[in-house]
Amino acid sequence: MADAPASTGSQPWWLQPLITIITQVGVPTVIAGVLLWFVLFKLDGVLHDVAHAQEDNVRAMAAMQETLIAALDKQANRFEQVIRDNMAVNRELADRYGYKPKEAQ
Repeated sequence: MADAPASTGSQPWWLQPLITIITQVGVPTVIAGVLLWFVLFKLDGVLHDVAHAQEDNVRAMAAMQETLIAALDKQANRFEQVIRDNMAVNRELADRYGYKPKEAQ
């Protein structure tokens, strides 16, 4: 395997191509290209992290939804039972005290 080219004079081997690119396209373009590369590279990592966080959120929301539906069903069943019990007690009291609805009198 060939070694990296030796430095020419007082410059490292990688500096001459860099100077050539900067001279041909301009400093702002090179800086913009480096920043764009950095942003796109970091953006991929951030999007990957966001995707994983959203998957975790979806699982948590599904679990909470199931728990909430079960609690609401239990509460509805209890409410219906309390209403049935209340109606039975009211009928018993009406029978005990001889109350007749006005339509039945």
